[in-house]
Amino acid sequence: MHHEPEFPEYDDDTLRRLALLPRTAPIDPAQADRIVDQLRHEGFFRRRGSIARRVAQAAAAVAIFVLGALIGSRYAQRNSLEQMLTRGNLTVAERVLLLQRAGSAYVRAAHSYADATAQVDSNAVEVASRVLLGAAHAVARNRLDAGLSARLSNALTPVVAPQPIIWF
Repeated sequence: MHHEPEFPEYDDDTLRRLALLPRTAPIDPAQADRIVDQLRHEGFFRRRGSIARRVAQAAAAVAIFVLGALIGSRYAQRNSLEQMLTRGNLTVAERVLLLQRAGSAYVRAAHSYADATAQVDSNAVEVASRVLLGAAHAVARNRLDAGLSARLSNALTPVVAPQPIIWF
């Protein structure tokens, strides 16, 4: 394998003149101070942080994390279904959305119940259907979802006359 030089080839006179150039140059102290100041300004001579500073930074990071977790937990708890059910100052739109959330939770619970039992409980299926239908009607009446609930309500409405449900 032939290795090609990285530098252009110089003639003998150029090489002799390059060899005569000094390898070091004297520098005056003021110029050295300016170079060191510039290097320090560019961050080359940073002091290593003390252990106390690193501990303080780690404590601040942990405090920020814990504060974020507490705020997030408080926000999630305040907007939980159970907390919203106890609030009395909800607007009509918030109440309809609460009804929809509660209905959806009920339907999920009924579905989970149906999955856990060996036999299909037709009462649970009917009640879940009615709750979901009622929530869809409420959302559609208040126009909270641009018509999606109305279509969902129409899809869930039975074609035949509904049978009366006997509650025990």
